Amino acid sequence: MFNPGNIGLLKLQNRFIRSATAEFVANDYDGTITKEYHSLYSNLALGEIGLIIQGHLYVMDEGKAHKHMAGIAHDTHITGLKQITKLVHEADTENLIAAQLNHGGAYSVSTKTASPREDEEIIVMSEEDIENVIEGFRKAALRAKKAGYDAIQIHSAHGYLLRQFLSNKTNKRTDSWGGSLENRAQFLLSVYQAIRSVVGSNYPVLVKMNGSDDPSEGFTVEEGSKVASWLANEGLDAIEISGMRSTRTVKPEKEAYFSPTARIIKQHIGDMPLILVGGLRSLAQMQELREEFVDFISMCRPFIREPNLVQKFKSGKKRSDCISCNKCYKARNISKCLEKNSSTSD
Repeated sequence: MFNPGNIGLLKLQNRFIRSATAEFVANDYDGTITKEYHSLYSNLALGEIGLIIQGHLYVMDEGKAHKHMAGIAHDTHITGLKQITKLVHEADTENLIAAQLNHGGAYSVSTKTASPREDEEIIVMSEEDIENVIEGFRKAALRAKKAGYDAIQIHSAHGYLLRQFLSNKTNKRTDSWGGSLENRAQFLLSVYQAIRSVVGSNYPVLVKMNGSDDPSEGFTVEEGSKVASWLANEGLDAIEISGMRSTRTVKPEKEAYFSPTARIIKQHIGDMPLILVGGLRSLAQMQELREEFVDFISMCRPFIREPNLVQKFKSGKKRSDCISCNKCYKARNISKCLEKNSSTSD
């Protein structure tokens, strides 16, 4: 876990990745960065994490997924984002940071999505809407590069727009963007191709994707494997496997709950690095998965509680203090561990 690894031309100092974690602390009126970001990323930057992936950034105003979400939709966002990348890079010359680009789809202020759903007031996207979103991702990628990010991650997981198109539960279209898996995956592939066209072949681009929609059947692991293989063939630099299962319903002792799906997908992507996220807490479990098939381990809540967790692991710590209580999700600022703040033993 402590050996260097490569994602494209990026050399990570170890196999630990901070999974993108929504901060909920941007200025709500315009998505610009606040001082709270500086404190959060200053702590992460001192933790010797192989790659820090910033919380998701909306690529266009209508794709803003929640209040206090940071944006990368306008050139005016670049200044604040550049402050974060500079802060991370100056803390340690080995530090790397990626921007996660996202559009909320039906969960954004526009409530646009692939197709109608029962009991939901949403807007079915037109061909023009789809092309506008692809262009939104393309322009956002250029801004990310100008802001100094070392890589880009496309968010195609959880319930957001690109994931909505992949699943036949949420994509009921009958045109070229729906129906077959090839059609449903076309949006994600088009976004990737648009981004690649402007950042160049040497700039690292990653995707975060549901390996499947378990326990529902809208997007199976077989389909996830095919999409991952198509992305690998297109030149994607790494894929992070997530899923739809809420972390708030999984018992703390259940580690690596996306590993069965990821194990299958790994067989279909050749040499493209696979990043695994999902309830990982113990170093022994991480090392076991690393030896078996995983290239990098990604964590969210453990780094909320312990930004310096990697250093603690190096010093002999066996397990993260995170108990998966999910109190951090109940706070306005989920970059803080409320259990730690209320505990007298830590």
